[in-house]
Amino acid sequence: MCKGLGFSTGFVALCAFICCFGALHMLNKIVHINGGEETALRAEFTTNDRDRCQRTFIVDNANGAHLTWLELFYMKWTLVLTIFYSFIVMVLIRAQYLSHFDINFITSNAMMLVGGVLSVVLFIATVILHERMPFMEVWCNEFIVGFMYFIAINVCVAVVFFLIHSCQYYFQLEDQGYN
Repeated sequence: MCKGLGFSTGFVALCAFICCFGALHMLNKIVHINGGEETALRAEFTTNDRDRCQRTFIVDNANGAHLTWLELFYMKWTLVLTIFYSFIVMVLIRAQYLSHFDINFITSNAMMLVGGVLSVVLFIATVILHERMPFMEVWCNEFIVGFMYFIAINVCVAVVFFLIHSCQYYFQLEDQGYN
């Protein structure tokens, strides 16, 4: 496989790795409060003038158009799993092109499967986040949604890299007479 594709995929995985931390930081600014108005009134709201995006408190309301606790939980853990996935992609590509390590067929297929599931979940989470707009400032909402779309597209690029690698590996086996 050409080294340019591997280098660009590794660089894109590094970008996704870094962006996951920014998106996770923004999602951690959303505080979900279970309970009624009494709990929300007793919560301390400390502001920091240096922060562009202030903390957002969401009171659990079944009729509200805000993120639920479960959706927020899933978004955060999807980003944590994406951090691990993009790190493994970087390590595999670096090991393949800087040493004589070869990514085998099973590893490539497993990375395709995990990346495909992560990218679908990331796209769904981003669409939900884009519809609900958790922050008061429009800039903060556009920032987190842009990060999430960028991460999902980068995971898709890694999936395509492993798809190409699997196809190349499969056709090499077929040319050698293994059916």
